[in-house]
Amino acid sequence: MKNFRDRWWKLLAGVCLVMSLHLCGCGYEMDGFSSVSGRAQSVLGDGNSTLKIEHVEQVTMYPWVQYYLRGLARDEVNLRRLARWVDDGPADYTLDITMPGFLVRSSVSNRVDNTLLTDTTVRLELVVRSGRTGAVIWRSGVVRYNDKFETVDEANAIRDGLKETMSRALDRMQQKF
Repeated sequence: MKNFRDRWWKLLAGVCLVMSLHLCGCGYEMDGFSSVSGRAQSVLGDGNSTLKIEHVEQVTMYPWVQYYLRGLARDEVNLRRLARWVDDGPADYTLDITMPGFLVRSSVSNRVDNTLLTDTTVRLELVVRSGRTGAVIWRSGVVRYNDKFETVDEANAIRDGLKETMSRALDRMQQKF
């Protein structure tokens, strides 16, 4: 009986190996990633194009938000290996970041529980343009994120909301539908 089980498991392992090799050989790849380069696929191509930020428009009263959005976009693009980042000079693509909406409110949860809640709503839109012609290549559409944070530091709640919204907007850049 033990000999039969050992043969069965070896046969199953062999079938799994053959199936996985077959799937890799026919060009099947994990959604959003190239099996050849290991880089993420996006509207920017295979990750070898250059990208820089052209404009950031934000509607908050916080001057640091513009620089924080620039840093978030740069870090996410580099982390996902969507493109090679350039700060100045010519680039294959440019990125415009627009914040059409922003709201931050603080309130106490209820009469019994005095927990301070910070409600943050962020709306962002990313636009990728050709670095040569300026033509719009891709638009994320307006991405909205809203969450309540239990924090005394309002700036941390804003940072968390901005980070999540930027991440979701860049997720759209990698979707193929």
